[in-house]
Amino acid sequence: MSKWLSVIVVAFCALAWRIRDSIDVGRTIYNHRPGICRQVHGPVDGSEDIELIRSEGVAFITSGILSILHLHRAHINGKLFLYDFNQKLGKDQLNALDLHIKGELFDQKHFHPQGLTHWVVKGVIRLYVINHSDDFKHSVEVFDYDPSGPALNHKISIKHRRFVRPNDLVAVGPDQFIYTNDGYNGASVYYWDGKEPHRLLTGIITANGIAFDAKHDKLFVVETYHKRLNVYNLNKERRNATLISHVDLKSSCDNLFIDQDGSVFVGCHPVFHEVMRAMRDCEGPTTSPSQILHVKFDEDYRKAVISEPYANDGKELSGSSVATIYNNQMLIGSVCKGLLHCEIADHSVL
Repeated sequence: MSKWLSVIVVAFCALAWRIRDSIDVGRTIYNHRPGICRQVHGPVDGSEDIELIRSEGVAFITSGILSILHLHRAHINGKLFLYDFNQKLGKDQLNALDLHIKGELFDQKHFHPQGLTHWVVKGVIRLYVINHSDDFKHSVEVFDYDPSGPALNHKISIKHRRFVRPNDLVAVGPDQFIYTNDGYNGASVYYWDGKEPHRLLTGIITANGIAFDAKHDKLFVVETYHKRLNVYNLNKERRNATLISHVDLKSSCDNLFIDQDGSVFVGCHPVFHEVMRAMRDCEGPTTSPSQILHVKFDEDYRKAVISEPYANDGKELSGSSVATIYNNQMLIGSVCKGLLHCEIADHSVL
């Protein structure tokens, strides 16, 4: 009997340690920045994802997320913002512009955007935005950007039963994108060909952020629970993805940004149990730490060097979800509390 009791105790202790490690109990965050950082006025209900339009020096931002942890926030108005990287830095307040959305069929009341991506269609910037309605139904909303307003013209709502719990997406062609369904057991990755979805990947636990490097045909997918970044070869038809490597991030990460040199910036939650608590109190005082990781790959994408250009205990920015780099500037989004702009004093800190 004592032998079996010992086995049970050892197994229980191993499980407890694994749970403790997975939710980052006891982890300490040391604050540091790449330069001067300032809060950006506008998206008070978060800035969950950011899409850079490098040629224009602007970024589109989603705000007002509604997820399985945020269903009590259905009263929050979902919005899309525009941030201009060319605005003057200094003592002046930095601003993100709340974009007006036009379209008779657009349902503002049931708009809670999460991931977004873009493609230029006949010279027009077209946005594809994952949306969750008040009753947690899912769609991809399509908008064309009108810079004269500036404003967004709603084109169409895409709905399908394979939008199980979509989290993020990346455009790979006009009206074609690859998207993730998150969830512990039902996570998956699909390719939308413009009419129908085609399953690319299954067996992923908590599929989250996704990005595509068209120059090298590399697909990147974050597995939040396993704290890793998966790298795949994607074939030309976008119907097959072959795993190259897993990169251990040692942090529960969210959305991705691919820089011009092919390296990847990741918005992360370094203390998982704290972000889970903070996400249930988006309008309250509860905060969680923020972390931005920079992943540089070798030529065959099997090994990577990771640095940490930004970290904060949550007082400056709570729950970082994404970071975008433009020239000497870093724009950091959060799940549901604010938006932060940082100057990059020296690129060696990245």
